[in-house]
Amino acid sequence: MTKLWHEFYSVTSCLLVLGLLCPLALAQQPKEAQLVIDHAPFTTPQRRGAPLAIEARITSPAGVRKADVFCRVLGSGGDFTALPMEAVEENRYRAVVPDWMTAGPGLEYYITAFDEGGKSTSQGFVGFPLAVRLLPGQGPTQEERLKALQETLDIIRKSKETPSQTPSQTPSQTPSPNINRYR
Repeated sequence: MTKLWHEFYSVTSCLLVLGLLCPLALAQQPKEAQLVIDHAPFTTPQRRGAPLAIEARITSPAGVRKADVFCRVLGSGGDFTALPMEAVEENRYRAVVPDWMTAGPGLEYYITAFDEGGKSTSQGFVGFPLAVRLLPGQGPTQEERLKALQETLDIIRKSKETPSQTPSQTPSQTPSPNINRYR
């Protein structure tokens, strides 16, 4: 009788293990079929008070719908500020943190992405953000500040623009690109 119980437990144990592991193995997708953020965190201190470019390679077979960098002053415990990332080349995205946000001792940040299939992922997160130390250095030139401000405004403008004109708009109704909407 004990041999029969032993066989019964052996068979049920095997079935239990297979029953638990098979769905896990089947649910995993190859890395090529997932939304992936590949970002190398900063390993050296950056210049305080200067614009800071944060770049990442973001891939998804469904296509990337949206990517953002969320950042705040290091150790502040305050809210994160969202900065939209812009596609700068195939699968490479960039956000420029303006100089006024890099005036503290460091910056905490994380990157999020959403694809066209509805999946989302992040590198870093609210409870455990990535960090970069900021060291005092020569302040940015006026030209560097204006360039960073223009890049930030361009990114914001692109994220808020509608994808196409309505058919009722005529060329005279189309806003001139020379008009500065952010005064």
